[in-house]
Amino acid sequence: MSILALDTSGPVCSVAVIRDGLITYEARAINRLTHSRNLLPMIDEALHKSGSSREDLQFIAAVVGPGSFTGVRIGVATAQGMARGLNISCIAVNALEAMARSVSFSEHIICPIRDARSQQVYGAAFQNGNRLMPDSAMKLDDFLKAIDAFGETFYFLGDGAAVMGESIKARLGDRAVIAPRALIQPGVAAAAVLAEENADKAVPPSELMPLYLRAPQAERLLAKKNQNA
Repeated sequence: MSILALDTSGPVCSVAVIRDGLITYEARAINRLTHSRNLLPMIDEALHKSGSSREDLQFIAAVVGPGSFTGVRIGVATAQGMARGLNISCIAVNALEAMARSVSFSEHIICPIRDARSQQVYGAAFQNGNRLMPDSAMKLDDFLKAIDAFGETFYFLGDGAAVMGESIKARLGDRAVIAPRALIQPGVAAAAVLAEENADKAVPPSELMPLYLRAPQAERLLAKKNQNA
């Protein structure tokens, strides 16, 4: 089984190829280029350097969120377009589940968080591969209160942890462990593994949908304007 996995749902643009359980290529980019400019050249390089061709692919996996609205749409639309052209199916991967899966061993509660701006996060909590709470969009303080009962120590990763690490440490002290800089924003390799494990849940390209926990900012502002009108 050969799967191309894409993740543009956060600051990192990442592409990986997994073949029969082995990651044959992974790349990550955080640069001045937008995901829309990075992604297609990275796909071509991934296929070339993994020794694969587009015709070898059986599925295309995309991290569908939660995350950046624009970023998620770029990854989903690219996966849909490629899958349609190759007449293959797509596999959706949850961003927070993939981040949690990238942590191999930990005695802590795993807390992947995405920066949702304005001191808000998209977050969840996991222990030993099991979910402890659903994906949630909330203020950072509310999220930290929500996870408090799950354990004594917590391991944070994701771009939310990179941005809000100091605030998390100020709130939880020694109970909070922030992932090292080299690991705090993982690539798409863990998502590729999840996609392979869930290949039986593949869908036609038209059914690959973004995962949004709240409406886009423009829609929220319009709703607020209409409410105050």
